[in-house]
Amino acid sequence: MKKLVVLILLIAIILLTATACEYDLMGVDNLTIDENLYEEKQDYLTDNLQDETEEWGVLYEFKKDGLWGFKDAYDEVIIEPKYLYVHRFSEGLAFVRGVEGKESMTGFIDTTGQLVIPLPDAIQGGRFHEGFAAIIKREWDWANEDPLRTETLGPFIFIDRTGQNVFAQEFESVTPFSEGLARVVPYRGSMFFIDKTGQNAFGMEFAFASDFEDGYARVELLDGSRRYIDRHGNLIRSQP
Repeated sequence: MKKLVVLILLIAIILLTATACEYDLMGVDNLTIDENLYEEKQDYLTDNLQDETEEWGVLYEFKKDGLWGFKDAYDEVIIEPKYLYVHRFSEGLAFVRGVEGKESMTGFIDTTGQLVIPLPDAIQGGRFHEGFAAIIKREWDWANEDPLRTETLGPFIFIDRTGQNVFAQEFESVTPFSEGLARVVPYRGSMFFIDKTGQNAFGMEFAFASDFEDGYARVELLDGSRRYIDRHGNLIRSQP
């Protein structure tokens, strides 16, 4: 009787061990798939660390045979690679530039690949933030213009979702809108914040400013002093 009990226990242990090994192997397989996807996403994010507020959308860009397209998170091709340049999706739109001879493909596409904002003469475009995007429609006229930031292709303009130059201004440097404000540097000018009408929001200029976060931004005044500024344009020594 004791031998039978021992034999049953041994069989049970063997079965449990085999089952555990099977689950372990399944876990390894699943983990391998997840890790590959995770690493691919991490590589994507690493390549785009300039924006810490990256919107993780449904699609992300990939390159094949020198051309760019978009895949989803499962590595399925959603938009075939056919562009010389693409930017990331934001607010449902992504800037793309067509291949030579097909400039009509340039502009902003939606997640189905349809060109919804045609910009055939655009050189480069950023992402939409709060309904606006910065694009470059021409290069500097180096014979007559001397921008302070010589590495900037510029000049930049802001467009809305209709593709219109909403502020009728060109800027040497811009940042996306954040909390209703964007930092801009006009041609050979000083930095200031514009609101969504394109006006200098506070009537002040700065040597440096950060984006607004939770209602405050760090600024360096033209005299070198450093402060925080609130959404009403009040300068304070420290953030409350």
